[in-house]
Amino acid sequence: MTQHVPLLKITGLGKSYDGPRATGQRHALQGVDTTIEAGEFVAVIGPSGAGKSTFLRCINRLIEPSEGSVVFEGRDITHLRRGDLRAVHTKIAMIFQNYNLVYRLCAIQNVLHGRLGYKNALAGALGLYTEDEKARAFELLDEVGLGEFAYRRADQLSGGQKQRVGIARALIQDPKIILCDEPIASLDPKSSRMVMEHLCRVTRQHGIACVVNLHQVDFALEFSDRIIGLREGEKVFEGTPDEVTPQVIARIYEGDEEALVDVEVAGPAPLASGVPVADVSAVGVGATAPGGAQ
Repeated sequence: MTQHVPLLKITGLGKSYDGPRATGQRHALQGVDTTIEAGEFVAVIGPSGAGKSTFLRCINRLIEPSEGSVVFEGRDITHLRRGDLRAVHTKIAMIFQNYNLVYRLCAIQNVLHGRLGYKNALAGALGLYTEDEKARAFELLDEVGLGEFAYRRADQLSGGQKQRVGIARALIQDPKIILCDEPIASLDPKSSRMVMEHLCRVTRQHGIACVVNLHQVDFALEFSDRIIGLREGEKVFEGTPDEVTPQVIARIYEGDEEALVDVEVAGPAPLASGVPVADVSAVGVGATAPGGAQ
């Protein structure tokens, strides 16, 4: 019988920084273990400084982990050389809080940048893309509701539109997993919901795993298959949205009195996009006003 291999297996992942001599090393991340399955949507929650961004960036080695291992598709990528890591990065896309777009370029050009990992240095510098790649970029902008904005400069887009360009750019990489570092932290409630709906819908449609850092516990409960709670660099919870109780929230956000609010989870309810999710009757940390995407 063939042994099951998860898409991503993380074992004992940690990151330490040298502090002042009196305090020694500071642990931003300590001994985190988890697995991510293909097509799974996982939210990572926790207070500011809990290690959420460090966790994501250690997975794709934008930050080098101090200890532990990251195994992607059965291959240990923890110590890969940069040349080999570049090929892995084509399959591990990332979406950033600050969008990471080239603002003087239009939306379609920014989407096409997602193909640079497949290009040699000359083709990348000259922006040489195939007709199939260009057609795919237009299709993906349509998927995230931005087909009519293909030739609009990125600096003329709203925050929510910029983040949807980021989603399309990630998708054109043909990734197996997308890591999202606080993708809605800078957005208003309406744009936040729209971005989360698009992100959830397209990753499910394409069978892509997604790991997203969120301050908004209500959205984590609503959209995710599984939730990981971090506090002071350690994993203090992992489970389904149904298992998130007020006691769990209190454990994750211990010491953050403003964050300790009751969270109740009701039965499943459909998104505007038609994706089944959990309905949140009483929202939690970083609560956002209700409202569907338009």
